Amino acid sequence: MKRVVVLMVALCFAVALPAQELARAGVCDAGEIKTFAGNPRSVVAVELRVEQQQFTPGVYARYAQKYLGVRASLASRTDTRIGSASLSAIDSAPLAITAEPASEIATESAVLPSNRLNNAALSPEQQAAATADLIFSLRKHRVDLITGETGENVFGAGLRAALDEIERLEKEYLAMFYGTTVTTQHVERFTITPSRDKVDYLLCRYRAGEGIVSIADLAGEAVMLHIAPAEKIDLSGLPIADEKAKTKSEYIVANPSQCTLLCGTNELVKITLPLFQYGSRVHLTPSQR
Repeated sequence: MKRVVVLMVALCFAVALPAQELARAGVCDAGEIKTFAGNPRSVVAVELRVEQQQFTPGVYARYAQKYLGVRASLASRTDTRIGSASLSAIDSAPLAITAEPASEIATESAVLPSNRLNNAALSPEQQAAATADLIFSLRKHRVDLITGETGENVFGAGLRAALDEIERLEKEYLAMFYGTTVTTQHVERFTITPSRDKVDYLLCRYRAGEGIVSIADLAGEAVMLHIAPAEKIDLSGLPIADEKAKTKSEYIVANPSQCTLLCGTNELVKITLPLFQYGSRVHLTPSQR
């Protein structure tokens, strides 16, 4: 019973000192229940959010300069970038690396394009010219509605709905010239359990245009986790036990380690995390109150 009281008082010190991350080491004996704490370990969770943009030229891209006065891109392309990254310390690692899709899905084209207003057989250039006329017609109708030249009985919510539909159609027709860009996002998660004798960890590789690739793909830039443990851990305020003390408990004080996530030479995120693998073992005395 006395040992239980001593343990509970020692734990109070851990709660009262939020500046240090403490973990009980060894075996905690509470009556008939024994908890094998062993050596506490920290796990670093890494999250990478990769964005991919895929551009598809418009079907009338080659006629944009002629009928709209602005040149449009004729080539498809795919661009990728690491949109964001984060590091955190967690109690235990997930069973496996996971990926969550969060994508903007491109809708399928309608069977009959909305720019076809009759069944006349037209060449691609004639269709482009007709679509350009529709765009300018929509813009004129919008100005007329706003100025009151037409639609005298259209006002309030009806006017707003009409303007929104004109804007939607104009964007749809413009995309036939200037193309569309579909943005997709996915999350890659990794977990690292650091070793005391190791500070650099290769997570994966990143290649522009493809995103995250395997470690074996040497053409990609290395995504590395670098850990720089503090040279000295602040133990001030802790009730360090005397070597001859009969009542004391062993704890491990986590090391405030600077963790840096790099993609090649580009620093993605830097944060200080308390990691037990690089920590110090101390013996604490119970409260003297």
